[in-house]
Amino acid sequence: MYSKNDNIIVGLLKNMIRKNITYQSEGFKVFDDFFFEVELDVSGFEEDLIEKGIEDLCSNSKWHKLNGANVLSADITCPRLDYTAQKLKFHILKQKLIEFRDLVLNEK
Repeated sequence: MYSKNDNIIVGLLKNMIRKNITYQSEGFKVFDDFFFEVELDVSGFEEDLIEKGIEDLCSNSKWHKLNGANVLSADITCPRLDYTAQKLKFHILKQKLIEFRDLVLNEK
């Protein structure tokens, strides 16, 4: 996921992590034992661009072994795009978000 530089969702997530500022309109929280729920502000971006980014990140599901459980997940799951509020919410594996964060913070 980290290497998908042409994906608008990846860019917005990287930007949120780099800022390291929590706004009420953006952030992440624990969803369950395996996933975080992420909320991004997508205002100002074309709907088609956001939808293509979501489709790209929701494809290619893989099995992940987490705490003795097998979990099938794509880069993101359960996307919900609210056009009125201009918010995108989705789930991402905790392990994947932590690795993504570490890569972003180690960029030079």
